[in-house]
Amino acid sequence: MSGPHAPPASRTLVPLYLSHGVLHVLIGIYPAVLLVLRGDFQTDFATLGAVFTAATFLYGIGSIPTGFIVNRIHPLTIVRAYLLVAAGAATLIAVAPNEVTMAVGLLLLGLAGSPYHAAAMTLISRVSGNDPALLAHHGMAGSLGLAISPAFGALLAAAVSWRLPFAVAAGITVLVLFSTLSMPRLSNPTKGQSPRSHLVHGATHVGALVLVYAITMALGFIFRGFAFFLPALATERAPVFPGDDIVRGGILAALVYLFGFFGQWWAARVGRHPGLERNYTLLLAAQAVLLAAVVPLTGWWLIGLLLVFSVVHFTTQPLDNVLTGKYTSVTRRGVGYGFSFGLSFGVGSFAAWASGAVADAAGDQFQYAYLMLAAVAFLAAGCGVGLWILDRRLTSRPGAVEPPPSERPFPDAPEP
Repeated sequence: MSGPHAPPASRTLVPLYLSHGVLHVLIGIYPAVLLVLRGDFQTDFATLGAVFTAATFLYGIGSIPTGFIVNRIHPLTIVRAYLLVAAGAATLIAVAPNEVTMAVGLLLLGLAGSPYHAAAMTLISRVSGNDPALLAHHGMAGSLGLAISPAFGALLAAAVSWRLPFAVAAGITVLVLFSTLSMPRLSNPTKGQSPRSHLVHGATHVGALVLVYAITMALGFIFRGFAFFLPALATERAPVFPGDDIVRGGILAALVYLFGFFGQWWAARVGRHPGLERNYTLLLAAQAVLLAAVVPLTGWWLIGLLLVFSVVHFTTQPLDNVLTGKYTSVTRRGVGYGFSFGLSFGVGSFAAWASGAVADAAGDQFQYAYLMLAAVAFLAAGCGVGLWILDRRLTSRPGAVEPPPSERPFPDAPEP
């Protein structure tokens, strides 16, 4: 399909995908070097978790105002600003003379990355008609960044110092910034209404968004709690990889996040089929079961379970973004994504502190933090059931029938 409403080819968005990947590399370095920082600064998990909580809270809260300005400032301009400031923040951490300066740099890094998701997701959703494939491709780049980050941080820290991965990441961020200059200025439509389908409801539906946001907050909390202790979990409960503690933790975390890539790939297909809310709910319930099973398992059994969980969890992430776009109008989609990521990262930021507190209370047995996360996933599945029921009521109304293929937005959009 040609014309002003045709979705862009995925290759057009490659610099945007790279921006997503490098963001997750930057944010993922800190957990990868967590054990080194604990030894260098002689502090406990709760304190280290509190610093990361503050940084990720800023990382989330900045998404909310971003949602209100993407109709006035082009999202690509916001992405470039994030890359510039993030490179400076990573450099500050790398040269920090003391732990206070390091903490300040980490807070600045969280603040720099905060506008990214709201800006990028709004742009992709608008120009593609909320296409699950392009949203998933963007998520796949983030998963690769997550997969690279633990090994990247651990290996460079083990070879030289925990400062080196931050310095190298700062240089890579500058290169990605230059790559965005080659992108065409995408249209970023802010007016009009897409035809209704199982991917676009057409108008903002507050009741559905409340349920979507409740699940979004739960997923943000689950992911941050899951990621915070992942390298340490390999060190203490699955010492099956070669190398010292930090290298083993980095290898496992990288492997788990790499499997998340396949979850994002699967979401590109699941998201295009009817029954989105039903499938989403089943995936949430599966996460609750898998997280609870972390507690008793060790060794290869634990590693296998973590890999399965990664596929399931990362499948829900693009679907969550599709649902946010589905229940917001084109004009309100930026605000919708702003609140989505603000709530996800803001509430999720407390998972590091909460997980650290649970681990300390259990005598450094941090696997019990995953039991807490399982309870959160169970509550999210309950909200998913409510969303599933609500969607069935909305689609049963007169005029809510899905349009034929010739009338759907971007009917000949390429398969992923």
